[in-house]
Amino acid sequence: MLSFFAQAQEVGHCKNSLNQQQWAKNQVQFRGEPTDRGYDVTYAILDIAIDPAQKYIAGNVVLKFKITKENVSELDIDLVDQLTVDSIYYQGAKIGFTHENEKIKIPFGSILPKGTLSAVQIFYQGSPPSGGGFGSFIQSVHGTDNTPVLWTLSEPYGAYEWWPCKQTLTDKIDSLDMIVTVPEGNKVASNGLLIEESTTAGKTKFHWRHRYPIPAYLVAFATTDYKVYSDTIPTVNGDIPQVNYVYPESLEQAKVGTNNLVDVMHLFNDLFGMYPFWEEKYGHAQFGWGGGMEHTTMTFTVNFNHGLLSHELAHQWFGDQVTCGSWEDIWLNEGFATYLEGLTYENGLGTNTFDNWLVNKISTVTSQPGGSVKVQDTTQVGNIFNWRLSYSKGAMVLHMLRWTIGDDAFFQGVKNYLNDPALQYGFALTENLKAHLEATSGKDLTEFFDSWYSGQGYPKYFIDWSQDENNLLKVKIKQAQSVLSANYFKMPVPLQAIGTGIDKEIVLQNDFDSQEYEIQLPGPITALQFDPKHWLVAESTMTKVVVGQEEVNLSKYLKLAPNPVQDVLNLSVGKLKIKNIQIFDLAGKLMLQSNSPFEQHQNIDVSDLQSGEYVLTVQSDLGQASTTFVKL
Repeated sequence: MLSFFAQAQEVGHCKNSLNQQQWAKNQVQFRGEPTDRGYDVTYAILDIAIDPAQKYIAGNVVLKFKITKENVSELDIDLVDQLTVDSIYYQGAKIGFTHENEKIKIPFGSILPKGTLSAVQIFYQGSPPSGGGFGSFIQSVHGTDNTPVLWTLSEPYGAYEWWPCKQTLTDKIDSLDMIVTVPEGNKVASNGLLIEESTTAGKTKFHWRHRYPIPAYLVAFATTDYKVYSDTIPTVNGDIPQVNYVYPESLEQAKVGTNNLVDVMHLFNDLFGMYPFWEEKYGHAQFGWGGGMEHTTMTFTVNFNHGLLSHELAHQWFGDQVTCGSWEDIWLNEGFATYLEGLTYENGLGTNTFDNWLVNKISTVTSQPGGSVKVQDTTQVGNIFNWRLSYSKGAMVLHMLRWTIGDDAFFQGVKNYLNDPALQYGFALTENLKAHLEATSGKDLTEFFDSWYSGQGYPKYFIDWSQDENNLLKVKIKQAQSVLSANYFKMPVPLQAIGTGIDKEIVLQNDFDSQEYEIQLPGPITALQFDPKHWLVAESTMTKVVVGQEEVNLSKYLKLAPNPVQDVLNLSVGKLKIKNIQIFDLAGKLMLQSNSPFEQHQNIDVSDLQSGEYVLTVQSDLGQASTTFVKL
């Protein structure tokens, strides 16, 4: 799931309920299924009638189930109290039930032996509540003529707000049929393959069939006067149809966006294995929510831009094929989908660059000092879908894992994670991903995950360096943490030595504070740059120590803002007396220089510089210091 609100807000969602506190309390039962309900849903048929002009649903749901433990004598099904259960059938006859506190309880009158296969049919109707989270069942309009549209969006806790289900992250429905009847002139998009469309007496019935495991929150439909067209994605397993349901007013824009997604599908297939639902289809249905939602085989999307479509397609592997087994671990869905969006830029797709994308993500994460990727309170949707932490920091944790263990071990470990028979088309926790990455890399990643997943904050590096007459580079790395509770971040630290004829990457494993290193270089350098390829979520200050002078840490004085910068860079130097300022490109070429008198705050016009990374060097009364900035 990706919300456009996330760019402007800390929280990537928009709540709709007037009674959020009560709604949140109701979600405690879904945080991890503390008790075993004793049954597994093997098959579901939803047969419902709706009108996109009305917020109302009526129909029946058949749930087939298998008893999974001893002494089960009743069935426990989730459904909000605002919807009315008219009757329930079991073994061909009506059966008694209770419906209160958001639960339907169906007593069988006797104990069903473990392994029993059976089914119930629940007839229900009503107007679904406004709901918490993202709305779950929304009636709206589109276009200049205000054409009615209706859609569902159940993540994380909204499925039970519109259909009787087992809302959990411990049990996927093995197989699904969705039958939706709407007024003639409307079309219905849903999971799986469309196997029937028939019209009788002004009503059209759409029958969708999905034959892969699916959690309740990914079951979905949308309906309006859609225009429908298909793209074809050729693969080694045959052509995959990409079926698109779009508003008539968006048809031309949609065709461009979905056609461009064909290359993204090929990229993800190459990196992570064949599209998990290739025997059915992939598709899009346009809706009015401010972003996208990765319903299995049928993403709902507000528009058709590259970043949004790539993010939601990535979810078909990460979130739909392998689903987070706890909302604490939502980064396994959102962090991966966000990172795969970045990988499209790394591989030359889309209009952004990977460097700019990484700079943006690092800037987002470091905009506040604290916060863990592990969600601490899953009763609040804003905590689960936190743009800075679950999305941006989650993506950068994956990027840093890739840096720490190397490309081969990272990508093979992720493939093994997706193909693990215990996880594939099921649920996973962070420990499962960790185990696979440890297996391929041969490294113990416990400390990494303790720091970057469950821990808070990020490192702040203060790097002093000097070079003697024999070109021996001496580096001292000091580290502070953005929050006091954070662990010491033991990481490989990348530096770039820049000078005439020298452009050398240096990687230093930093395991403790004030660690010192010596590196022999072939000649003198003009600058030492921190993390030029943006592998780390960190802040840094580089200080060149003049040989023969007492080491002085200029980092407490030297500050640049904004960074990245568009036109004017503000340099603040505290009490230092500045003699000159120089700006170099990464090849060591002098781009700007100023020897005029300097104040404590100096505005530097960088509007003529091309987009990219630069090294700013300051010569002061206490020595030389260098730092880096990015020109947008």
